[in-house]
Amino acid sequence: MEKRMKVFKIVVVILLIIIVIIVAGVYLFVKTTLPDYDGKYTVDGIRGRIEIIRDVHGIPHIFADDQNDLVFGLGYAMAQDRLWQMDIFRRAAKGRLSEIFGKIALDADRFSRVLGFGRSADRAVEGFTTGEREHLESFLKGINLYIDSKRNELPMEFRLLGYEAEHFTPSDIIASVLFQAFMNNHNWKFEISRLLAISELGGRKGRELFPVITFHGPYMSRPGSRSNLEGIPASEKLSYMKERDGTVPQYALAQLLEVDAFLEKCTGFRGQLVHSNCWAVSGVHTRSGRALLSNDYHMPLHLPSLWYEVHFRGKDIDAMGITLPGVPSIIAGHNGDIAWGATTTGADTQDIYIEKLNPKNADEYLFRGRYEKFQKIVERIYYKEGDEKKHHDETVLVSRHGPIINTTIKDFGEKHPPLALQTVKGALEGMITFSMKIYRCRNWKEFKNALSLNNAFIWNWVYADREGNIGFKINGMVPIRRKGRGLEPVPGWSGEYEWAGLIPSNRLPECYNPKSGYIVTANNEISDSFPFMIQGTAFVLPYRAMRIEEMIRGESKATYETMRAIQSDTRSQFGMIIAKHVVKAAEELRSTDERIIELVSYLRNWDGSSGVDSIGMTIAFEVFVQLMDTMFKSRVSDELYKRLIDQLHYSAALPLLMLSDSSYAHWYDIPDTEEVEGENEILLKSLRSADEALTAFFGNDIDEWRWGAIHTYTFKHALGSIPPFKWLWNIGPVPFPGGISTINPGNFSDITKKPYEVTDGASMRHLIDFGDYENAKVVITTGQSERWLSPYYDDQTELWLAVRYHPMWMKREAIEKHAEGLTVFSPRQ
Repeated sequence: MEKRMKVFKIVVVILLIIIVIIVAGVYLFVKTTLPDYDGKYTVDGIRGRIEIIRDVHGIPHIFADDQNDLVFGLGYAMAQDRLWQMDIFRRAAKGRLSEIFGKIALDADRFSRVLGFGRSADRAVEGFTTGEREHLESFLKGINLYIDSKRNELPMEFRLLGYEAEHFTPSDIIASVLFQAFMNNHNWKFEISRLLAISELGGRKGRELFPVITFHGPYMSRPGSRSNLEGIPASEKLSYMKERDGTVPQYALAQLLEVDAFLEKCTGFRGQLVHSNCWAVSGVHTRSGRALLSNDYHMPLHLPSLWYEVHFRGKDIDAMGITLPGVPSIIAGHNGDIAWGATTTGADTQDIYIEKLNPKNADEYLFRGRYEKFQKIVERIYYKEGDEKKHHDETVLVSRHGPIINTTIKDFGEKHPPLALQTVKGALEGMITFSMKIYRCRNWKEFKNALSLNNAFIWNWVYADREGNIGFKINGMVPIRRKGRGLEPVPGWSGEYEWAGLIPSNRLPECYNPKSGYIVTANNEISDSFPFMIQGTAFVLPYRAMRIEEMIRGESKATYETMRAIQSDTRSQFGMIIAKHVVKAAEELRSTDERIIELVSYLRNWDGSSGVDSIGMTIAFEVFVQLMDTMFKSRVSDELYKRLIDQLHYSAALPLLMLSDSSYAHWYDIPDTEEVEGENEILLKSLRSADEALTAFFGNDIDEWRWGAIHTYTFKHALGSIPPFKWLWNIGPVPFPGGISTINPGNFSDITKKPYEVTDGASMRHLIDFGDYENAKVVITTGQSERWLSPYYDDQTELWLAVRYHPMWMKREAIEKHAEGLTVFSPRQ
């Protein structure tokens, strides 16, 4: 026995040694593939000397006299840090994911090919001016130089998936931008979900489940103006389509949304959760006497980060900020004279048309009494199956309204009609020129002129300058509808619902130096008097905007620390409204249940905080979850309920609407009971159900019900669900503060399982006070690099979690003082 134990110990020791050797070997191998930030190179295709100084956070400070050389440096630096992420984005855009992931991604690729990002990109590139083409080509030369010259240090994901990095083309870059713009828009999914609800519940109840909601402000275009009804939801009870020919089966609608969901999963983009905060305060309200701007984009919390930091320094350029991987521009940032940031408008730039096929010829569809031929395009999609390379030929149909998006669904044409997706055309015209101009803008007029060229994303742009001025401007291509609101699919054959052009850029809402002395945009309503419709669907909860305004008004003289306090604020007005109704219900029903009385006391004494230690937030939000379950889950199919909670930023307003509008009282009554329930009964039932659910998760002790234990986040790499990478690459889980309506948000949509897994939040934060320009601040979620074991893989995570920042060094002396690497390119003579 003793001899066996000795042998066993020897075997264990040998196995441990082997494991250590393997781990050490992998570690050393990965370290050898990390990019070298030092080096001197002589290259073709540049006009002068280019220097890339990396600071202690890995941020490239690019120095060059020529603007095209600056973006060459950006392309090279970005490829060093984000090449695989950029490759995934272009593959998603061009329908090439299945080449590396196999047949599992084929439906997503088919959908991307049908939508035609690649085709649109090709057309856009053909229309570029010589200057635009040269600028984009310079960016690509930097990327492709890195691919060609550093094959041995390319990201290990290429090796793990067994494929080679390919050159990037102009079409790749533009297709990626189009794809990201599309994924940031969600109106077509709202239309499909609303049609799904109407198909299942009928016109009245279906529209009540996906209503148009107004909160009576606050309005972006009228900062400082207030209404007594502000924040109280009300529904616009309209129904512009009483009859519809061409029934679309529920399963077809559901399958279409599932294909889109897979594409979201592959890329991490979720349009329903894309929101942001941006505000500016004039010098009248700041301690420095100069303007101050604050911006944080609420987007997917990618690993690596969705954002990439960069600083350009040239003859007449000195600008720093953030951009998206694969984009040759600073999207939000500042130079010595102005600062700019943005939030999404939620603009409705998409409409779905139900086309009517010719019963005698499926290649034709009806329009205004005559049949027209579909345009047919065959897209060849390659996919791997084991060691074999196979292909699928996708026939894309295009009507006058746009591509037919449901050809990928079974039984198309037999059991359900074509659905055409119309979007604005020519959105990318001028984008490259915008990229070249924005850094040089010195005042409001120049800023607006540059903005007028940028239509790729329809955003609420916020501006501040060193003279103390602030401004707000919406820019982008927004359609004018002849009829309807674009809330649900419309007949394509009648011609009644055609677009009547676009809202002129100079007519889109704006304001400059308002009397309030501040401008706030937080995806709230734009205006109650604008003659054109911009936001077509329900508005998101307005409580972030209301809270930002409240905190700005409460501060006599704003500073950096004031803005940090606002960005880190987690008071949940949404939760407090739920809590107030529950307390009222318990009082009016005179509940004597000791457990109910105890739970209500927590809600009554809660200050609204949704910090990680908050108990009130845990209870209030769980009441909301159970309220959704009680009022809706038992009345609709599982598929429809899934769509309802998937759009939680909008559906969260439903219980608030129904609690404030008696015409929705019929939703309180539970069909399966003999009793006729009212508001109070439903609220207390939801509180009891919340108690059961939280007790099952935490235990009976309410003092242990802390928000951070049930509301968590894990930074997940695209391959982070696969062992052993999920243990090596992922970061977390970490307790997470905030909620779906807090300034510092913690957004998620799956309320059916615990803990609630956050998916989206403040993906970057930027602060600048022109009175203390050299101390401008920024932070992104993880770090500059996608490379595991890089010092810049997660070096910003702790700062970001604590709502802290790193300085944005722009003076050469400060940059060199904090330098970690220098790469120099010289032109070949």
